[in-house]
Amino acid sequence: MDHVTQQPYKKFLMTSLLAMTFYLAFSEGISNIGIATSTEIPEQHMIIEGYVVSKSWDGIWVAKETANNWERLTSLFTRSSHHIFVSRHQDIGNKRIFQSLTINESVQIYCDYLRESNPGKTSAYYIESIS
Repeated sequence: MDHVTQQPYKKFLMTSLLAMTFYLAFSEGISNIGIATSTEIPEQHMIIEGYVVSKSWDGIWVAKETANNWERLTSLFTRSSHHIFVSRHQDIGNKRIFQSLTINESVQIYCDYLRESNPGKTSAYYIESIS
């Protein structure tokens, strides 16, 4: 009986050790991705100011006003025509520009141009937090 009870414990331990190894191996590579800097902004750019009202894997949603709890919950399913979706510009590569942003944070976005769609869309070169 001792052999049967030790087997799942060993599998769990080996799986945990393997998962930790993969995490450490890949997190080292991710931490080497640079942060975008203001020196990467081209001369021809546009500046948008607003509040981060939602975040996703590939960008953020920005609005002129902060989002209350109900809007934060429903933003998963609906979008206002007053929101702008901001993605990372292809010229800055894999640099982290959205990671440190928080919901309802006031930001200034340096972007290429505003696409006339519903909702509006743009690509950011750099995002600056406004205090």
